[in-house]
Amino acid sequence: MKKTVLILYNKLSKKPKDDEADVIEQVNLVTGALRTLNYRTEFLEIDLNLKAAISRISKINPYIVFNLVETIGNKGEFTFLANSVLNYLQIPYTGSPLIPMIHCSNKYLAKRELERIGVLTPKGYTLDQVNLLDPGKKYLVKPIWEEGSLDLDEDCVFRGSDKKFIDNLNRKSRQHFFIEEFIDGREFNISILYGQEGPEVLPLAEMTFIGYPEDKPRMMGYKAKWNEHSFEYSHTRRTFKLSAADRELKNRLTTICKKCWTELGLKGYVRIDFRVTPEGNPLVIDINLNPCLSESGGFMAASKKKGLTFTEVIDRVLADALRP
Repeated sequence: MKKTVLILYNKLSKKPKDDEADVIEQVNLVTGALRTLNYRTEFLEIDLNLKAAISRISKINPYIVFNLVETIGNKGEFTFLANSVLNYLQIPYTGSPLIPMIHCSNKYLAKRELERIGVLTPKGYTLDQVNLLDPGKKYLVKPIWEEGSLDLDEDCVFRGSDKKFIDNLNRKSRQHFFIEEFIDGREFNISILYGQEGPEVLPLAEMTFIGYPEDKPRMMGYKAKWNEHSFEYSHTRRTFKLSAADRELKNRLTTICKKCWTELGLKGYVRIDFRVTPEGNPLVIDINLNPCLSESGGFMAASKKKGLTFTEVIDRVLADALRP
């Protein structure tokens, strides 16, 4: 008899944007892989009616849950509730556990965790600490909870000397935004996948900014990721071609990724984003647990570069979820 895998995913809002709607593509891709692996599949959309979700999951009683929940109610601060429900039910589920999900879904808290384990990250400030900003540096006002670079584009970048911009920060919620030093350097998006011998760092992807004007911030904001008609989208390229001179940097990035995986208690599949200073120092700017599995996304691009099929990736994610 085939074992049942429940695919759990977030219920979409009435008019979902591309960053929210792409979960349906992931559901379809994962379904195909699971059936190739000879599993039976069930499906459940989750919203804030957690009592109903608990009842439905208990009735299905799956062998394992494939957790594709990105937000709940299209709010990033509810993301970890899916993990909470599955933890409560004591059902194995894919991806990182509850505590790392709480830490990493809150970007300001994630910075504190990185500092705790001795991993470099750009300096962060609450909106009440604007008096600590250096007038000679650039900063980024960043959403605490949202994924997919929602509410994040070049108009979020400002100088520490820009009094008008800083004064306007009073209009933003201190529970939803913070300030991070903007590192004007190279950007790497690095994928990590569970392997039998430990976390495997997949081929390193560098995000390159082609033809950007000198004064335009080079960053992977919302437009660069989702707006196909924007300058940012058409002038941003992913490359896996690193020069021989990058060998030491590659080793440092790989070591940091494995350290984060081990010391933060990560599982399954992860993407860690870096900025590298002009002096060559890598700083972690984001830890993406359960990153997007769509075919155009960075995680699957790195997996394909490694020679892995989608089904092989899903098999390894399941294997980590089933480990004691």
